[in-house]
Amino acid sequence: MNDYLTSITPDSLSGIIFAFEGVSRSVVLLNGPTGCKYYHSSISDNQMIRQKEFDPLNFPATWYFGQPRVPCTFLDNDDYIYGSMDKLDEALEYLRDNVPFDLLCIVNSPGAALIGDDLQGIARRILGDRQFITVETPGYSSDVCSGYELAAMRLIESFGNERVDEGNVEKESSEGDLAGEGGEGNEASEGNEGNEASEGNPQSVNILGLSIFHRNGVGDALEIKRLMELCGIQVNCVLCAGSDLQSIARIGDAALNIVIHPEYGIETARLLQTRYDMPYYICDGPPVGFSATQELMEKVCFLLGADISPFTEDCERARARAYTFISRLNSLTGLPKGTSFAVEGTYSEVYAYTSFFVRYFGMVPECAAVMNPERSFFRDGLYELLDEFGVSDAFERDIMETQAQLVFASGNSIAGLKLRKHEFSGIETALPSLGYLDVIPKTYLGIQGALMLVELVLNGMVF
Repeated sequence: MNDYLTSITPDSLSGIIFAFEGVSRSVVLLNGPTGCKYYHSSISDNQMIRQKEFDPLNFPATWYFGQPRVPCTFLDNDDYIYGSMDKLDEALEYLRDNVPFDLLCIVNSPGAALIGDDLQGIARRILGDRQFITVETPGYSSDVCSGYELAAMRLIESFGNERVDEGNVEKESSEGDLAGEGGEGNEASEGNEGNEASEGNPQSVNILGLSIFHRNGVGDALEIKRLMELCGIQVNCVLCAGSDLQSIARIGDAALNIVIHPEYGIETARLLQTRYDMPYYICDGPPVGFSATQELMEKVCFLLGADISPFTEDCERARARAYTFISRLNSLTGLPKGTSFAVEGTYSEVYAYTSFFVRYFGMVPECAAVMNPERSFFRDGLYELLDEFGVSDAFERDIMETQAQLVFASGNSIAGLKLRKHEFSGIETALPSLGYLDVIPKTYLGIQGALMLVELVLNGMVF
């Protein structure tokens, strides 16, 4: 329970809402009390801004309560006794007649799930032939990753095309291809990850496991697309991170699925494999740093027969630039080698950040705080990495007690440490945020992300 006592840790309901909110021109109607909407609307609007000023009069309708996203039915005690159909009817009629959308997603709050209203029947009666999707049971006791994947898979099942490859393509996994080698029991090996690309567009991919709940969700998607396009690879769909219904409808046309965050994408990849006979590749942790990004691009280009040389040139230029700044600081201070750091995130995120900071900078992990530990991908890999450098006790330290010089965590954890008067440099890697305004979309993934982290690490030790 430590995760939930010390951090604002979202549950499955949040995962569902953020997944649907990541679809362009979608409206998510939350069937529940107003208290369930404010956090989700705020996070979503900060990530994908809908209104230009904070003016509640811009969204005065009863359902919006002054916020531009996630309208709700504001259920009260009587509704839980007599049912929410009347309010759902009114809300759906208002949205149908006044709000432009391509997709309307109706999500029950946990309490509303106990009422038993027929969301499908109500929506079909009010919306007619308009596109909609419903989730009647949000799985309140499950984690944010489960909810996100539930919504993502529901989208594919509802709107994905029906293409299934008929050809008998012989698929053989090559040794070392499974990025899940660091996960518990090589769980990722159940898929045909690392295999020959499927039919469809021979040089196109779907990106899975990105979301607007990730700190730099917009920038992450832009960087991954940029890297693929450098090598002539078309990004077919970035599911639930800016995708629209058209890209979801053609999701089966890609040749390969790339899973960036396995906690948010592995079940979706397995569904696509079953539905379309599509192979998937799980990154060796999110591509944080130059080496991890190069490994991703080498593998994808090999599978698709794409030319990796444009990426290689871009990567070499970035490495040279980073080296110049690191070398100048190191010649004066010896840093960043030996600098202690703490990092917070899922197993795969902690693994990816720790690997980059230790192997590239020579920094020392003082604390490795894992959120959503039930998602065990890369758990074994993280244990082995820490044990390799003799710092396996980093797991035993509470991040709220850390003495690290650099802390990579959510704004909530950074704020808590500041209240404890610990002197350190905090770098936000997860939501909730302290409120820094990213006018330029940021990313910690790929080549631009590696440069960004170099900049933050170096400045974090100086200022």
